[in-house]
Amino acid sequence: MAKTKPWEILNLSCKQDLSSSARIILSQRLESLLSSINSYFTEVSIENLHQLRISLRRLRYPMELFLKCFNRKKYLGFCKIISSLQKLSGNVRDLDILKHNMQSFFKKDKSKTEEFNFNKIDVKKNKLQSNLKLELMKFIHGKELKNFTKLINYQI
Repeated sequence: MAKTKPWEILNLSCKQDLSSSARIILSQRLESLLSSINSYFTEVSIENLHQLRISLRRLRYPMELFLKCFNRKKYLGFCKIISSLQKLSGNVRDLDILKHNMQSFFKKDKSKTEEFNFNKIDVKKNKLQSNLKLELMKFIHGKELKNFTKLINYQI
């Protein structure tokens, strides 16, 4: 069997109704997100943060499409959590990119990097990263995840 691409969804058929397709898509996207969270906790790195953000987007955007297929209140509550995690992880990622871009600028400009205090970026990033870890822990152990998995019939 050929290896699937990260964006591909297995077990979809054009003969399935929308609700069945939504359950398959969301289940696979949720599984991918949980795997990305596990990788992030195993090794907190720029790349694992990037993959976590991709997984959050790949779950959130189909969720916005399939709202009509599920209980609106439960569904929107979970979508709000995913959106919040996406924003928080984006804030951490933005600081990685900022630091990288500034270091590149100083290197090309031949400026003295000592004049700029990168520690302030690192302190802010560490604070945001700690908050992200806490929110991810709440997410994976929270009732919202359990309720959502029941809603889409996904087994953790």
